[in-house]
Amino acid sequence: MHDRYQSLNTVLNSLYQVLASLHHVMDEEQRQLMMATPDGRRLMSLSEDKQSLLVTLTFVEQRRAEAETQLALRPPYSENSALTALWQRIAPLAQQLAEQNQHTALMLNQQLTWTEQVLGILQPLQAQRFYGPDGHPVMGR
Repeated sequence: MHDRYQSLNTVLNSLYQVLASLHHVMDEEQRQLMMATPDGRRLMSLSEDKQSLLVTLTFVEQRRAEAETQLALRPPYSENSALTALWQRIAPLAQQLAEQNQHTALMLNQQLTWTEQVLGILQPLQAQRFYGPDGHPVMGR
């Protein structure tokens, strides 16, 4: 690759790696959300991983914008076939992640709805007293 494009090539490779990692985390997040009883700790860990990757993604995107400005280039980088090939891997992955993120949001909303329904069922039971202050069962009145 021509030295002029090396910086952008490096940034695009980094961008692809971050997106691929994000895809892996989001796949696992969706697997957890599809389980009958998702692992809350695992979901929290995945959320932290996703947040970290999004911070990294923001940084890499800033570097990409700087490199594009220096080279006066814009995607799909038709001036350079190697950059074009990289972009053709990145663009569909980014689109897939956007769609996957929307699907995950729907799944999270469904989990929230189910949780609220269960809490609604349990709420009246919480108000009932099964034991008195003395620790003995309270008989129905």
